[in-house]
Amino acid sequence: MPSKPRNRIGEIYGSLTVVRLSNRRTTSGNAFWWCRCICGNEREVPSDSLSNKIRKKKNITECKQCAKELAIEGVCKKNDLQEELRRKEAVKTRLALTGKVPEDWLKLPMTDAHARELGEKHFFRGIQCLNGHLSPYRINGGCLACAKSNNQNLKH
Repeated sequence: MPSKPRNRIGEIYGSLTVVRLSNRRTTSGNAFWWCRCICGNEREVPSDSLSNKIRKKKNITECKQCAKELAIEGVCKKNDLQEELRRKEAVKTRLALTGKVPEDWLKLPMTDAHARELGEKHFFRGIQCLNGHLSPYRINGGCLACAKSNNQNLKH
């Protein structure tokens, strides 16, 4: 029989506060604790996952609902940063292409996300497609020059 666990009631780990001992045990004999998140939800957490130290083993510091929201928020933040970088690259590329491509192309949105924001169907990033075309793209994918050449091949 496992030994009695150290009393953790009242200890705080991230957004969780330990409120009571659970009857469950891990396969290695560690106790589970019921913890209350700052949002009011409770979560049962094994004692070996309760820590405020940075370590290889994942610490549990919030309820499942808050953890999910934080994960979604992190992904959105990452996507926003990547979109910002794509737009900055597109601006640099467009400056280098001024006078070398039609002006209409330079007036198009810079990325597919930018085109969606503006309600447009085409965008011009200023990069070549896999077939070497320097052409605008459709927001649902595909270089317009490739689409045009595919249509001409189908007619012959």
